[in-house]
Amino acid sequence: MATLDAVTLSVRIGPVAVAPAPTAVVDALDGATVTQAVGARSGFQLSFTYSKTSPIARTLLPTGFFDPMIRVVLVATLRGVPTVLADGPIKRQDVTATGRPGEHRLVLTGEDVSGYMDAVDLTGFPYPAMPPFARVALMMARYIPFGVVPATVPSLIQGVENPIEGYHHQQGTDYAYATQLAKDAGYEFYVRTGPVPGANTAYWGPQVRTGLVQKALSIDLDHDANIDSMSFSVDGNAAVLPIGHVKIAGLSVPVPVPDIALLKPPLAARPVIPTKTTLLETERMKMPEVLMALLAGRGLADPVTATGTLDLTRYGRPLAARSLVGVRGAGAAHDGLWFVRSVTHTLARGSWKQAFQLARGGLVSSVQEVSP
Repeated sequence: MATLDAVTLSVRIGPVAVAPAPTAVVDALDGATVTQAVGARSGFQLSFTYSKTSPIARTLLPTGFFDPMIRVVLVATLRGVPTVLADGPIKRQDVTATGRPGEHRLVLTGEDVSGYMDAVDLTGFPYPAMPPFARVALMMARYIPFGVVPATVPSLIQGVENPIEGYHHQQGTDYAYATQLAKDAGYEFYVRTGPVPGANTAYWGPQVRTGLVQKALSIDLDHDANIDSMSFSVDGNAAVLPIGHVKIAGLSVPVPVPDIALLKPPLAARPVIPTKTTLLETERMKMPEVLMALLAGRGLADPVTATGTLDLTRYGRPLAARSLVGVRGAGAAHDGLWFVRSVTHTLARGSWKQAFQLARGGLVSSVQEVSP
């Protein structure tokens, strides 16, 4: 267990079952970086500095202790509350001579558990009479040894399949196929670590922008301020209106697709007006496929974003991605609720900081106030 002053970082490592890292590894640890973002795999990077007489150089590296596909679990504890930051395979190992006599630096780069799901191409694997959510659940059963529990949500629009007429076959790896099925349904697929070490949840379903709101990010509020910096942007190119064509009485009728969903309520009172349109290829599809394509074609990009950094010793807890957070003190245009699109944890001796990106569809808050 590496003590980073007010922060304690636990490193566990092993082929499948993990165990606490040896003392030599913990002592050599300089810091860790973990990134969690919407639309991408979570990833981690660990940096170590060691001498040529260290067990790392003499034993661990030669015997494959840090080889690709070895599993790493990172747990950070702040004020007695543990948070599982990363769980997944090492994918890259870099060793550099620092220029100081006998000193080397080891950098390990890895991904979340979905990195195991992208290793074997299973093209052609059959799924007779199974809708997409059932296919994903079956695929995830292969990763029970890594603590993966599937959480799949049936599509809103689902056609009835007759296995006698034909059935679906997998295309690519489990990760690639689950991701493509999610894209086709207007869903997302990702793996969330925790809540306890060794456990993971594979989520396949709609993007959720409801639920509990995290502690507010406060800026320019004197002693109540809890972030280091924050900036805001409005990108008109990200405001896109999808248009699909539907056959009605033999005629092709264009249908605009507004970005509305039960689990994605508007977070801003004044949305940014779309500046571009995109045409979806739907004319030759069956009606269930057309409806799914229209839902999937809704603009998931948010034209209004905010970026910033915070120190967890001031904020008090890790800011979680894929959830809501309030903003205070930024002015009428930018206060209110935001969706956390990404966070990057940076842990070093004596500090735990986060860089973050927030997003929403427009300006001006849709709520009167947010709680501190």
